[in-house]
This record gives sequence, C-alpha cells and structure tokens, in this order.
Amino acid sequence: MTGPVLVCFDSGCPGGTGEAWRECADVLYGSRPYAAAEVPVVAGRLLRRYPGCALVALRVRGGGRVAVSRGGARHGRAGDGGGGVGGLLAFAVAAYGRLVQEGPGGAAGSVGGSCRMRRASRSVSGAPADV
Repeated sequence: MTGPVLVCFDSGCPGGTGEAWRECADVLYGSRPYAAAEVPVVAGRLLRRYPGCALVALRVRGGGRVAVSRGGARHGRAGDGGGGVGGLLAFAVAAYGRLVQEGPGGAAGSVGGSCRMRRASRSVSGAPADV
C-alpha cells in the first residue's frame, strides 16, 4: 500500500506546487495557521474546487490542528500546534489513514482518487511544464 499524496495549497510552501499537483492530491494542507472561524470556509472552498481531495489539514492559530474530510467530519487536536508543518503532515497522514479505514460512510473502503487528467504543456527544452 502506498501513502496519500499530500500537497500544499498556499504560496507559503517552500518550492511551491502547481495546479496539476493540487488536482491530484488526496490531502491538501496549508503552511500558515488559520483562525478557527476560517477553517470551515477554507476547507469547504478547497474540497469544492478539488473533487479528488479527500481531506484538508490546517494548523489553527493559537495552537492545534484540524482535518476536514469531504463529508464534513472534523478531526482535531487542540493545543498541539508544535512541530509546525512537519507536525501537521504527520497529523494529516494519521487522519487520512483513519478516513480510509472507516470509509466515507463509516464502512471500510477507499476515498479520494478523482485526479482530472489534462494535456501537459511542454517547455522549450521539451520537458513537461507545470500546468
């Protein structure tokens, strides 16, 4: 079994990621902390825009982490904001593992997996360019 594809969705990520990667992500995460009131808004927007994404993981300002699944279920860890983005990624992988075990309706099954395929553009050198 392979792990989930985790992709950062915001501009604060080192190296940045392109739209094609975000479209294929199982889990999208943010590099900066969000206010608690922003979490459902940000997660909802991302889950609507990226139909293959099963989970959005965010750090919460003031400490804590939250993962929001496509069905709206929230998994959180209050007051445990240590570890920065690395801690968030470990939390996201664990939350995704629970989601896959339980399935979207609580039964065992898989989730995610709706990567939209697009024609890749090529750079002048002929290498694939991010689309």
